[in-house]
Amino acid sequence: MNPICTIAELEDELSRPTQGVLETLRSLDGDVMVLGASGKMGPTLARMVRRGLDEIGQPRRRVIAVSRFSSVSVADGLRQQGVETISCDLMDRPAVATLPDAPNVIFMAGQKFGTSDAPEVTWVMNTLVPAIVAERFAKTLGKPTHFEARDGQF
Repeated sequence: MNPICTIAELEDELSRPTQGVLETLRSLDGDVMVLGASGKMGPTLARMVRRGLDEIGQPRRRVIAVSRFSSVSVADGLRQQGVETISCDLMDRPAVATLPDAPNVIFMAGQKFGTSDAPEVTWVMNTLVPAIVAERFAKTLGKPTHFEARDGQF
């Protein structure tokens, strides 16, 4: 492997789908929605799924990234790489109810504990938001699928 010298090279390496990811994507039917897609790992994961679907010859399957997208550049970057974006506050139950159906939902939303300036927001993000999402995607969440990490690889 060549040395990584730029952010773009790092992102390219991190979002490269492994054989495990490709096998998982082959086993799934339908679109993939990533909730909380503008956090630390969400954009990379959404790009990895998009690249993986393209690599296995399924470019028509949608990858939908959902987040508040407080950074417009994150949403723009995802769209440039073929990921659809939907701006949605996952704390807003009526807004979550309007999200499109997707047979495969990856939940990445959360807030780090120890956020002392607004502990109530941490509580809402880590308890109430998962409940709102589970309520909205109850049919989808009935058939769990996961990406499994082995030796640091997905």
